Amino acid sequence: MRFRAIALAAIPAAFLGVMASAPSASAWAPGNCQAGTFCVWPEWWYGDTDVPPSLATDREWSGSVPGNIFYNNTSRDVTMTYVVAGDEGQGPAYTTCVNSHQGSYFTMPMHVTDVAWREDDGTPCW
Repeated sequence: MRFRAIALAAIPAAFLGVMASAPSASAWAPGNCQAGTFCVWPEWWYGDTDVPPSLATDREWSGSVPGNIFYNNTSRDVTMTYVVAGDEGQGPAYTTCVNSHQGSYFTMPMHVTDVAWREDDGTPCW
């Protein structure tokens, strides 16, 4: 009985852990991300925009870069794929849509693995 209670309590905690790693929907400043590029920064920073991005691309991209902050300074929506840095590429991959001229941050270190232009299928990009 005690094991069952512990197991049931672990399910919401695991769910909250995954949700905490998802990008938030708040707006972020472009920092030193040039117009027409999608940027990812390897660390958190506030106000100091001279931190160089770990990724700055004006086209679709795949690979692996550390990321804590991201900004889409293009005129198109982007689909971004990422994995939890602590999983060393072995955990599940997550995707999110990043609106043009919008950005946010991860609540834990991630590795961004793919950036693709979003196909407009009529669904909103939140």
